[in-house]
Amino acid sequence: MRAELVAAVKAAAETVGFFQVVNHGVPKAVMSEMLAAVLGFHEEPVGAKALYYGRDYGRPVRYWSIFDLFQSQAANWRGTLIIDTAPELPPPKEIPPTCRSIAPKYVRMMQQLGRTLLELLSEALGLRSGHLEEDAACLERLAGQYYPPCPEPHLTLGTTHHSDPCFLVVLLQDAVGGLQVLLEEDCDGNNNKKKSSAVWVDVPAVEGALVVNVGDFLQIVSNDRFKSVEHRVVSQSVGPRVSVASFFRRQDAATSTRVLAPIIADGEARYRSTTMADLVRHSRAKGLDGSSALQHLRL
Repeated sequence: MRAELVAAVKAAAETVGFFQVVNHGVPKAVMSEMLAAVLGFHEEPVGAKALYYGRDYGRPVRYWSIFDLFQSQAANWRGTLIIDTAPELPPPKEIPPTCRSIAPKYVRMMQQLGRTLLELLSEALGLRSGHLEEDAACLERLAGQYYPPCPEPHLTLGTTHHSDPCFLVVLLQDAVGGLQVLLEEDCDGNNNKKKSSAVWVDVPAVEGALVVNVGDFLQIVSNDRFKSVEHRVVSQSVGPRVSVASFFRRQDAATSTRVLAPIIADGEARYRSTTMADLVRHSRAKGLDGSSALQHLRL
């Protein structure tokens, strides 16, 4: 059974970089309560949300309506609540009231699920099961996203296409949908496999499932074996859409001098070595501009 799980995770990480998990140990009631808590926060009066507004990464809880306001040429149609979870959750009084009771329980379950996923991914790379968690990763933060209905969805995106500067993301989403991944499709005009083109593919909202995607850090250390695929959220006239993303990377990734470098099993390195801090800074500076943060590291 373990070998089958490792093989399934390996196949998904090597091909599309996205997969959905069920029987993950997080009860549906907990998932529903977490989504309701995020929805409740975003639908609070402006004055209540303003208490958390700001872009100071030193604050453990922060809210904004446009993540990359000063980098992007176009505004994304969403609001974001960030709760830092490492080295531990903020004191209850610092967490918004709507999230105060459910956040600790949800974080504990995400930490356990993250450990399991990182063990499976470590084994899929031929490493000891605890390598990725012990060496580099933890549940660093939650991002509660809110995408209100858009009157002209063809004019904007909920989230511009991007990849994630971390090891792993686990996404809880509601039934509205809108998440898409950019997949390579090898074909000519007649479905003959000759040249590569990219197409946007919907990620269906499966009841009770959690979406997992490989991040940039993991693509680097796996030397391109695992794929950090670009993805986006399209705007819709229905909604709101609510999701909660759990990001796994070192708690001090933004300042860490820890080197990210390919683990070479065979062949040559495809990326130059970099520090976690440098990659995080590069990702923040460019914003969600539709390009991968990995391109400037590729050899």
